Amino acid sequence: MPQSPYRDPFTLDTPIQVTVEKAVAEAIKAMSAHTQIPEGELVNTAMRRFMATHSDYFPKKKTK
Repeated sequence: MPQSPYRDPFTLDTPIQVTVEKAVAEAIKAMSAHTQIPEGELVNTAMRRFMATHSDYFPKKKTK
């Protein structure tokens, strides 16, 4: 599946292991099967959207 033309292409190359609710894992698998979008790409997109709307979760940058 082609990536969005509105951002630079990304490569899913950094594995991370997290623990999620069973329902979340099953939903990701079902979405992936239905759309043919890899699970990693779905999770990556979801996390990018979460981070974009929760910038207050990031540490504040120190100014000199």
